[in-house]
Amino acid sequence: MNKKSRPKHLIFFLVMVAPLLLFSCKNKGGVHKPNISGSTGEMLIVMNDSVRSSAGGKQLESVMRQSVVALPQAENLFDVSIIPHRAFSERLRSFRNLVIVKLGPEQQTGIKYYKDQWGKQQAMARIFAKDTWELDSLINEDEVKLTGFFVKAERERSQRYYRKYINRNLTEKFQEKWDAFMIVPVNYTENKPGKDFMWMSHETPLVSQGLLVYSFEYTGHESISEAYLLNKRDSVLKINVPGPSQGSYMETENRVPVTYKRFLHNDHQIVEMRGLWRVEGDLMGGPFVSFAHIDPENSRIVVTEGYVYAPEKPEKRNLVWQLESVLYSFKFIEEEQQDTEQE
Repeated sequence: MNKKSRPKHLIFFLVMVAPLLLFSCKNKGGVHKPNISGSTGEMLIVMNDSVRSSAGGKQLESVMRQSVVALPQAENLFDVSIIPHRAFSERLRSFRNLVIVKLGPEQQTGIKYYKDQWGKQQAMARIFAKDTWELDSLINEDEVKLTGFFVKAERERSQRYYRKYINRNLTEKFQEKWDAFMIVPVNYTENKPGKDFMWMSHETPLVSQGLLVYSFEYTGHESISEAYLLNKRDSVLKINVPGPSQGSYMETENRVPVTYKRFLHNDHQIVEMRGLWRVEGDLMGGPFVSFAHIDPENSRIVVTEGYVYAPEKPEKRNLVWQLESVLYSFKFIEEEQQDTEQE
């Protein structure tokens, strides 16, 4: 790896402080707003009974209750409650994830998105349509943007929390090792260091949440194909992540499909894969989400991955979201420098 010389401890300080300063500045006007109500993943939809029973209302409810991909058991994307407008009291205005549906011939069809409208860190969407048929079409067209807005809001809430309680030693070690920044929460400890590998986890009697990091050479498009990334993943985990039994090791569960998509985040290309993992030689498994961060300037790919093991806890959606909030904080140092300078 061809690394440039940088004042890394200064960069680390700026990485930690700048987002907090920016956050406080942007929210000065919301100091007196109440805290949001509701638990992670809960959503309140305000629409009258006649709308709820229509094609458009059923479509909205179905979209918000759809199953989360790549979990071992079926779980809804959101835990939805629906009330009519007459029941929408002042007490409910600060609900964490809020959708308000208004229909009428005078309405201009569309969706408007709001943050911190009636509560700190609140996410709200107002949906307008002339009738239930327009509502149905609108939800079909904007499903990805609508659901993504609320999933991102949940992720950002977790990320704000983790920034307050960061493991500075492991975050600095991560930066030194990978020439990049990523939040490592304070309750994580390192399990097994390696030359091009890190394994950190948060362990409780019922839940294990792990973070895996490794890198390899980027040689072109073939390096980010689904088959190549999965083969690389299994070869790295076989060597570095042993199971509890002699000769056992973590690997991808290949009896269920793995999702694959590419997108741009924090000024670099990412390949995201989601699926299930298992332990060869033992009865262990759970969900994982993996981000391959492409760094062509240094001819490398850095993979950051989160996994959950919670056999006594069927609901794993929120645990995966927590890991995602950590993974989405990843930035190459050059990108973080540029962001700090612009701010």
